[in-house]
Formats: sequence, C-alpha cells, structure tokens
Amino acid sequence: MTAPPVIHRTAPFPRPLRRRPPEDSRIYCAAVTNGPRRAGAIAALAFLLACGTAQPSVPVEFPLRVSLDHRRLEDHKGRPFLVVGDTAWSLIAQLDDEDVARYLDDRAGRGFNAIIVSLIEHKFATHAPATRAGVQPFLAPGDFTRPNPDYFDRAHRVIEQAGARGIAVWLCAAYLGWDGGDEGFFKEINAAGGQTALHRYGRFVGDRFKDLPNIVWMLGGDYAFPPSLRWLGDQLAAGLREGGAGQVITAHGGQTSAVETFGDRSWLGMDTVYTYADDQRPLHLLALQREPARPFVLIESTYEGEHEARPERVRRQAWTAMLSGAAGQFFGNNPMWHFDGPTLFPFTGDWRTALDSVGSRDMARLGNFFRGLPWPDLRPDREGSRVSVEGGPPAAAAVGATTADGRLLVAYIPALGEGGRVVSVNFPAINGRPPAVKWINPARDEPARQIIDRFWPSSGPAKMPTPGDNGTGANDWVLVLGSDAVEQPSQP
Repeated sequence: MTAPPVIHRTAPFPRPLRRRPPEDSRIYCAAVTNGPRRAGAIAALAFLLACGTAQPSVPVEFPLRVSLDHRRLEDHKGRPFLVVGDTAWSLIAQLDDEDVARYLDDRAGRGFNAIIVSLIEHKFATHAPATRAGVQPFLAPGDFTRPNPDYFDRAHRVIEQAGARGIAVWLCAAYLGWDGGDEGFFKEINAAGGQTALHRYGRFVGDRFKDLPNIVWMLGGDYAFPPSLRWLGDQLAAGLREGGAGQVITAHGGQTSAVETFGDRSWLGMDTVYTYADDQRPLHLLALQREPARPFVLIESTYEGEHEARPERVRRQAWTAMLSGAAGQFFGNNPMWHFDGPTLFPFTGDWRTALDSVGSRDMARLGNFFRGLPWPDLRPDREGSRVSVEGGPPAAAAVGATTADGRLLVAYIPALGEGGRVVSVNFPAINGRPPAVKWINPARDEPARQIIDRFWPSSGPAKMPTPGDNGTGANDWVLVLGSDAVEQPSQP
C-alpha cells in the first residue's frame, strides 16, 4: 500500500505504506495447487499442451523450511513451495469471522498459498488497533508489555484457518510504519521500554503462536531504519525464538531488501525485494547474487488500484520476479489490503468485488503456469544471451530463464504499445529438429498458440514476432520453448 508521493518528497519512488518450527509443532496437510517438482522439459511440454487448464492439487505439509540450496522454500516433505502471495494486511483487525472465511476460501480457490497479515494494526482498520468487535491487542494502550490474551487467541484462530486451507501467513508481528511514523508501532515500542519491551513481546508472541506451522514471521514493516536501530529485528527475533517459535523469519524494509535494512543476521532465513522501480530485474539479480545465499521473494511493489497502475504493470512485476530467481511474489490490491478500512488512495467498489479483480485473475494464471513447470530449475538469462526483444526502455526488455540443461526456455515479453514486437531467440535445433514453440497469454485464459517452424536455424538466433494485442489493449506475452518436442497435436 502506498501513500501519495507528495507526502514524502525525499522517497526515491512513490512511497509505500504497507508496505524450522519446534519438533512438537503440528503439521498441516491441505490440498493446494503446489505442483511437485518435475524434471526435464518433457513434463514442461506436456503442461504446455494443456496450458490454460488448472494444475492438479497436491498436499502441502507445513511447516515450511529453506531448501538445502538456499534458493526456495519447501514443505515438510521437501516439496518446493512456490509462493503465490496476496496482501491482506488488515485481515485480523478489520474482518469478522464470516468475512475472514470468505476471503480465505476465495484466495485458496484461486491458488494463492501465502498472504501478508499484520498481527496488530495501528492505523488501517476501522477501530484500530482493536478488532471490529472492539477487542484491543493490549490491556493498556500501546503497552507491549501487557498483551491482551483474548486478542491474540482470536488472531491464532484466523491464522489456523488459513493453514487449514493450505495458506502460509507472512505474519508481521509489530508493523513499524513508514519512517517510524504514526502508521506503525515504532513510537509505542520505544515508549513501552524499547529493546526490553520488544524482546518481552516477542517472547509472548513466540509462545502463543509456536504451534502454528503455517507462519513465516515477517519483522519490520516499511521502515528503512539506520544500523543503530537494528535491535528492532534482533530483539524481536530473539524473543520469538525464546518463546519457542521456530518458523522461518524474514523481514519487510522500507523500499529496501531485508538484508539491507536488518543486516546479515543469523535469524534472517529469507531475503526480500521491495521496490517501485520500473526496471526491477537488477534488484532481483542482486538478491540472487548475495552471499550467504538466501531465498527471496518480491514482497511488495505497485499495488493494483494505486498509482494509476495498469494491469500490464502488475503482471510485469510478477513475471519479472519469477524469471529472475525469486522463490515467489506477492500481489497487492487496493481496497483488498485494508478491506475497505482507512486508506490513503481512493477506490471504487469494495474488497469483495476486488476478489475477482483483473490482477487477482492474472496472478492466479501466473501461479497455474509455473506450477506446471520445473520452476525450481529455472536460471535467469542474466545477459539476455538466450532471448531479447527489439525496442523500448530497460523495463520493456525480455526477461528470460532456462533450465540448467538448456532444454527449456521461458521468457516474458513486457507490454510496449499494442502491436507485435520482434523477439530474437538463441535456441538451436537439436538433431535437425526445431524446438516446440508456444505463446502463452498472461492476461487471458485461452489455449496456447503453437508455432511450428521447420526452418528453425541450427545455430544463431531465430527471429519471430509476438502475437500483438493480447486482447486487453496491451501486448505482453510469454514465450516457451522446449527441445523434447515430437509431433505436436492440434490446438483444442
């Protein structure tokens, strides 16, 4: 969520506002659309033949953990967990139980398997920091040393419901607020005793939520504080661990990565990319190159319904992340992140209508696509040596990734006008046989467009035009090539 840029003129981009468990933890097993890892391009091509259809659901078993290669999350059984995330900051404070169930059912039905939620909400709820029913998080206003058990019992039930639907909750334990201002709890933490109070609160929260394996703890919240304040992460993380919370911990900076704001901390299991830049790929590649290696997600970028963002902008952010080494990405929508509560951007309709927004459908389509591919094996085409597109600024450049064996290539061609764009692909024919080539529409549910070219070059780049307008007034497309093709069936 983001405030009008005029409020903080020093921000480099339009400033946003919102941005292994204990052995005795329970394990949730829920049916969600997280496809198992499939080796090789044959499985990928089989998926392409059925592109546009829902991928089969398989169980996810929480808790999540960092994979051995430190590049993704995986579930309790070691299955890769592709983060297809939504932003629901005010879920606990703003919605009653009936609407919580409505929201969770809808997101799970669309294949979203992760949501960002504030455990306590300072500003962006109708009765903040209380719930709709008037239950306060603290027995005295802002006193982090005196949490109200009734409030946190209810929050526990909400998170448990998400887990039962196969949804991981990126739980922001104490949202700090932009620049430590009145949108978050930074001032209250200091007033309640600073480091000691935060540590004590962390211990309470860790103990209360240690049994919920579908949590990923998210520290911070829109505050790019100086190194002298890194105790904001250290004390909360230490308290969580002392309370028995063993879940993965990540962090949310202030248009910064988690590592940039919180430092290279042993408790930091995942990194994040948080940017409103037009060309976001360099930041993803930077996160991918950091040592020690950590998986990372696009935790926040331009929300649908804010900054006059067009659908192709929201799609570009998500596809760029997924083809640049990210373990997943989070989508945001105004008014859904605050559920019609206090906000900073005008909006039309309501959050229930927004459940079926263009962005929601586009993100569901993206998740469905990648679950059918061996996505953990994709490696970014860093230099554009495998795929490129003519014309446009850096943000309109092709974003490609290939499997390590080079037999599968996926590329997103961003929107630039409405007509076709000329793409160059360096994917040589093998044994004189051209690759299978398909265009996937990221904006509409329709069959893949198959291309058969018997004159594919044995070496050097092949050139082809994109299909043009994808039916929405934009011309972004996804190109998929695989080298294990045999005779291609006709399109349905």
